[in-house]
Amino acid sequence: MWCVVHVRDRNEEDTESFIEGLLQGRLNVRCFHLTRSRRKKYRGEWQTVHENLFPGYVFIDTDQPDKVYRELKKVPKPKLMFSDDEYVSTLEPQEFDLMKKLTDKNGHIGISTIKLVGNGKIEYLSGPLVNIGDKVRRVNLHKRIAELETNFMGRRQILYLGIEVERAWDECGM
Repeated sequence: MWCVVHVRDRNEEDTESFIEGLLQGRLNVRCFHLTRSRRKKYRGEWQTVHENLFPGYVFIDTDQPDKVYRELKKVPKPKLMFSDDEYVSTLEPQEFDLMKKLTDKNGHIGISTIKLVGNGKIEYLSGPLVNIGDKVRRVNLHKRIAELETNFMGRRQILYLGIEVERAWDECGM
């Protein structure tokens, strides 16, 4: 199960170290933030960039979410949280399942390779979208992103995930 912590100042790495140090002796936890790779064009050339998927959030992988929640509630507010709102929550089972399908063991979402097969149809050849391509609401070939609409952390979210287009030489007229 994953817990989610809304962190102060979007300082994910420091918060991850703090939480792991705080809980290490008492609970077996792994802290991380979700990242994605995508392609962006700079000066006419496509580059792979790595970005935070949810800036300002740290995820905690644990089998004891109630204990993690209680321990984090003991931490003084300025040390951990962003606001006085609820700042520690647990992902719903369907949210957790989706993220497990999308991410690798480090919480990273790689680039999916797609192929245009005609009539506007897209085939997912490799990457995280292979098993959940039916959840993609739109593909933007110009920006090389797939838009995945889902409920996540209690609200409707659109996740922009990186794609690479595979084209056969005969389809391009080469």
